Amino acid sequence: MAKKKWPVEYQPNTEAWMTTFADLVSLMLTFFILLISMSTMDKTGLSDIESSFRKAVSVFNSGEGTEIQIIPPFEMQKLVTPRELMLAMRQNSMSMLKNSTLEHKVKGIIIKDRLYLRIPDSVLFDKGSAKLKPEHVKTLKKLAQMLAMTPGKIRVQGHTNSNPDLNESAFGDPWTLSLARAASVLHVLEDEGVNPARLSLNGYGPSRPVSTEATPFGRSKNRRVEIVIYK
Repeated sequence: MAKKKWPVEYQPNTEAWMTTFADLVSLMLTFFILLISMSTMDKTGLSDIESSFRKAVSVFNSGEGTEIQIIPPFEMQKLVTPRELMLAMRQNSMSMLKNSTLEHKVKGIIIKDRLYLRIPDSVLFDKGSAKLKPEHVKTLKKLAQMLAMTPGKIRVQGHTNSNPDLNESAFGDPWTLSLARAASVLHVLEDEGVNPARLSLNGYGPSRPVSTEATPFGRSKNRRVEIVIYK
């Protein structure tokens, strides 16, 4: 039997690189086909996809292009905690408000399994008025449509400070003003499909401050409207 010489010398395979190159070309071809198919997807196709997802989920937010974000549906209530549902609804609310007139002006706060969407009164109303500013009505309607598909009850709360500006106003006291402002927001929710059985209304006037009354900044924080989602 012939003995092998050590070290064993192997002849190089000059065509081995073709296998790797062929795999790379196949992957690139697949990638470009995928890009072409996505770029030619028409609006009708995207609408069909959106409709399919709407049947499967209760809280749905579609972004620009083909970006889709899905939040847990109604049936997930038994599988997650109330706080997790509140976190999901806050995320969905902030995503919906992105690039809108209310972006960075609505603050989402979770306290004891309740979600507070807090809006300064100066953003929504002129001084002493309970009429919504026209530039924010469209955004409020979109928020209302999102809330119509969420679980839980909704309470709209109006708050003022102890010395609100009532000059040239039809409201003679801060309690009436806070209630009227909350009612203006509640009517938008109801008009956009939120079940009236889920809605309630409170005008707290200056009784529930969240900041000091000693400074203008503190008083401005106390003047607010809150959309509270609970249960």
